[in-house]
Amino acid sequence: MCELLGLCFNKPIAPSISFIGFRQRGEVNRHGWGVAFYPDRSAQVIKEPINAGASELSNFLKDYKYMSSRILIAHVRHATVGSHTSMNTHPFQRELGGKDYVFAHNGNLIGNFRKELALGQYRPVGETDSEHAFCYLLERLRKRNLAVWGLADFQFLEKELREINRYGIFNCLLSDGEHLFAYRGFDEKRTLYLLNRVPPYGRVRLLDQDFSIDLGKRKDPKTFGFIVATRPLTDEAWIPFPSGRLLVFRNGKTVYSDTKMPKSVRDSPVG
Repeated sequence: MCELLGLCFNKPIAPSISFIGFRQRGEVNRHGWGVAFYPDRSAQVIKEPINAGASELSNFLKDYKYMSSRILIAHVRHATVGSHTSMNTHPFQRELGGKDYVFAHNGNLIGNFRKELALGQYRPVGETDSEHAFCYLLERLRKRNLAVWGLADFQFLEKELREINRYGIFNCLLSDGEHLFAYRGFDEKRTLYLLNRVPPYGRVRLLDQDFSIDLGKRKDPKTFGFIVATRPLTDEAWIPFPSGRLLVFRNGKTVYSDTKMPKSVRDSPVG
């Protein structure tokens, strides 16, 4: 099973502990890894079609302070569609309306989705169902002529994600450099969790390895935000996503949520 990681904070951060914990998940998702972040308005995507735990590059990045961004999306791949190549490794990247969009997917689509989810000017480079879904989404957004995201646009995107979800298992992360869009599909076995990381910070422990760190000594006390992951990475208070719903984050705050989510998520802190 592929796994996803997404971060959205109010200030640029170097996501060392999250990336260290997530990189470990590559041991059972050995067909590729990738990370996308925004050093400025443009996206930087780094990926390899190999096990993240065996990658010298991912080992370097876990301590690389210049991998700093308000938004980050990462993925470790267990291939179900497409060869073990760079073109099939997530995240995928395209430009729309002068913004770099990045996308990563957990699951698989079946049936006639390639025919029924019609493409336009965006075309896959690789072979995956995931990249096809990304190109379909971008074409739908292009036709909408988005200038500034609003409530109606979030609802439109949620509807489109549910349409894709009809064809199989579909959890995904999407970003335009300003927003982090996180969608959990209807399959109850494919989880997605959310962590609202706010000060005061204390010591946290990774769940997959013997590693802990005092965040209070590492983080700016004015920094806050959200982390999304397929499974909890740390011993903190992770919250499960509702199925079939989209959550949207911007500058470390929730801008589109679900009434089933706790009030602390719906009413994010004000910076």
